Amino acid sequence: MTRRAFTVAFTACCALTLLPQTSAAQPQAPSTPLPFALPKEPDAAPVQRPEDLRLQEAAAAGRVADIRAALADKAQLEQRADSGMTPLALAALYGHADAVRALLAAGAARSPQHEGETPLIIAAHEGHQAVVEALLAAGVSANEATEDGMSALMAAAASNRTAVIRTLLAAGADPKAANRDGATALTAAAFGGHAGAVGALLAGGADIGARDRNGRTALMAAALSGNAEVVQLLLDRKVDAQTQDNSGLNALVYAASAGQDAIAIQLQRAGATKGADLALAYALRGCRIPLATALLAGGASAAAELAGDPVLIVAASANCEEGVRLLLDKGADINARAEDGMTALMHAAGDGYVSLVALLLEKGADMEISTGDHQTAWMAAAMRNNIEVVELLRAHREKHPPVLTPEP
Repeated sequence: MTRRAFTVAFTACCALTLLPQTSAAQPQAPSTPLPFALPKEPDAAPVQRPEDLRLQEAAAAGRVADIRAALADKAQLEQRADSGMTPLALAALYGHADAVRALLAAGAARSPQHEGETPLIIAAHEGHQAVVEALLAAGVSANEATEDGMSALMAAAASNRTAVIRTLLAAGADPKAANRDGATALTAAAFGGHAGAVGALLAGGADIGARDRNGRTALMAAALSGNAEVVQLLLDRKVDAQTQDNSGLNALVYAASAGQDAIAIQLQRAGATKGADLALAYALRGCRIPLATALLAGGASAAAELAGDPVLIVAASANCEEGVRLLLDKGADINARAEDGMTALMHAAGDGYVSLVALLLEKGADMEISTGDHQTAWMAAAMRNNIEVVELLRAHREKHPPVLTPEP
């Protein structure tokens, strides 16, 4: 398996740089390239001495006797494998606590960097409890972090390593520490939907109201994850469900925009009312009627807008007949215009939604309304060759001819 760093993010911004989980399989054939070696330029790495290769392979496989034999042959403790990892980092990655202790006893540097990550951070993410304990016992700081500010606690939180989280907290890890983007271990755990990690961090003193540099909170991260248990853990700690980020969005909007309808309803029941109109627009754009119904019942406006478009137009553009009916029943203006002068009927006609056009006409939509450039529903349908809609509009006009106002 190739080792790589990757970024856990919610919405458009980075949150934490984390490690991938390794499989349980161990390297098998010492004579073949290590399974975690990274691609490299042909001449990028120095030629490895046989004794150094033996040490690296023994560390990755956890063979303590072979580690000692390689060291007796003058293998270098800090010589890095082709992956860039030291023997200590390799032993930590694969969870070999005895190998870690043997390497430390032989004088291995306790915190060699590999792509910014140390053996403690690696072991914490992989959930190798015994390795974490061995490194802490050797004096490694529980608050070790990368240049980006990612700590071992954050790495453990992101992969739901509850036992490791408790060990790090007991060793003095700061539950309120943040990376350079302002994200905390609680943010990482919430975004991952990891209830165990969230509970351990809250019990250890994590700041439930911490905000990253964009103003986002653990509750917003949990709303995106869609884990109701995590959301409830935060709500039970009296987190403010109304808190908004720097763009004015709260957890309710995060949930609705991500399609996490059950979470949005859970937040609404917990008192989240800010952002209900925007959440309604997102719900209708996806024609998610149960959420739209709940939001309207909770006070969202049938006249709400999304980027200048009335939610009726949002529903019509999504060919969401049930949503259109719902809004009209709640008093939405059937002829409401967007900023460009378009109505729901014009959108439905232009998109060829025959059944929806029929519904709007039945409910009283005015087919004679025109935009500033004189476009009507009929023209919108004709220009896109929606013949069935054109005929439907023609038949409607014959039954309901327009009333011409005489000129003065």
